[in-house]
Amino acid sequence: MTRNVKYLMAFILFMLLLPGSSYSQSYTTETVINFGFNHGGTSFEFLPGNKIIVSDQDTSVRVYDLNGNFISTFWDFKDSVLLGGESGILGICLDPSFSVNHFVYIYYTSKIDTTLRIVRLTENNDVGTNPLQIFRHFRQGGIHVGGYMCFGPQYKLFVLIGNNSFQSNSQLLNNPYGKILRLNPNGSIPLDNPFYDDGNPLTGNDDRIWVYGLRNGYGMYINPFNDSLYQSENGSVNKDEINFISKGRNYGFPHCEGYCSPYNPSFKQPMMVIDETVMLPSYAPTGLVIYNGSQFPEWIGKLLVIGISPNDQFTGLIKGELGNMPFADTISSWSVILPGITGTCMKQGIDGHIYVLTYSPAALYRIIRDLSGINGNHENIGYTLSQNYPNPFNPVTSIKYEIPQNGFVTLKIFNVLGMEISTLVNQTKRQGTHEVTWSASDFPGGVYFYELNVDGFSERKKMVLIK
Repeated sequence: MTRNVKYLMAFILFMLLLPGSSYSQSYTTETVINFGFNHGGTSFEFLPGNKIIVSDQDTSVRVYDLNGNFISTFWDFKDSVLLGGESGILGICLDPSFSVNHFVYIYYTSKIDTTLRIVRLTENNDVGTNPLQIFRHFRQGGIHVGGYMCFGPQYKLFVLIGNNSFQSNSQLLNNPYGKILRLNPNGSIPLDNPFYDDGNPLTGNDDRIWVYGLRNGYGMYINPFNDSLYQSENGSVNKDEINFISKGRNYGFPHCEGYCSPYNPSFKQPMMVIDETVMLPSYAPTGLVIYNGSQFPEWIGKLLVIGISPNDQFTGLIKGELGNMPFADTISSWSVILPGITGTCMKQGIDGHIYVLTYSPAALYRIIRDLSGINGNHENIGYTLSQNYPNPFNPVTSIKYEIPQNGFVTLKIFNVLGMEISTLVNQTKRQGTHEVTWSASDFPGGVYFYELNVDGFSERKKMVLIK
């Protein structure tokens, strides 16, 4: 049995074994470490021995234990790091065989020759040794620098780089900007990359490219159930995206952001668009996790998203329902399950908790269950937005929602461009279950979204009108 088939079977088994009882959407955070960095925390990884390695954007990479004690400076970059804009020390990644080779990969901008670099160091007693440069390319601008790295299938290193201040870069195949790159661990180029031509990234195609047409990504994640790759994308105004990454595809920027309209088959559509009606600041998604731990059984197989900006409309931890199983390449609905928290990087710990690194002031938080929000019977006392019925529909459909207490409710309809086209509810409602209908007789067929907002709770679902 192949490795991927085993993961798919494990995913289905996880979903079947989820407990029948449900929990309220009541979570909170506790502080694990206050770092006090000069500028901000950008990335971290867990190390063996209950430790973490974390990057201070301005100066160094450091090691702490999870009790908050400083252990060592892993590598000091203050004499070589180029600062300004979004530059600095931006990414940390551990080798999948870290327990054997102790390799740590660090992405940073160098002031020595104004380049983007990845250096591979060997950890020895919590200190970096034997630096080996595995990637180097000239920096064009101070923003959209990227820096997130993760290992995927076949022991390949994925590297996320923004368009480096120039929109046109995203569609060019002769540079690494606005792309996800795929490298061997020593920096050499895999022969099966989709745009591989002569093996020299400086002539013809940049052979390292895996996908293109991106703007400014901050996060990636490999699905532990089927090895799929996901990416978070920051839009230019209010069209933040979560993308399912497919080899060789074009993700459309700058020709379109969010869902392309009209649809263009040349561009890979996003799984999800965080379509803020409040223009700035945007949600700015960063960290991604597909949960497979033990602390939150209600999250197993769900996509968790964190953003860096305190947007007035969407702020906090998002939970997305993955669809089209077992491929998990769509998001059928999503909601904010922990308002208020922001972060640059998010990881699942070996203890099953979710850890979030904040930028400034730099701190590490652990997401935990708020026991005051769960009653003794573990009944669901939270807010619920049901899938519309029928779906697909023509032209009338019903939408049910439940609220645990009296509150001011809005329920609105949006088209695929994120434009509000109808308001179904805009008033105070009593606690309990409510149902409304929507007639789309005056609207064309296509994909639409409906969104419930009440007392800080927000959830959006997708529906399809067929004509």
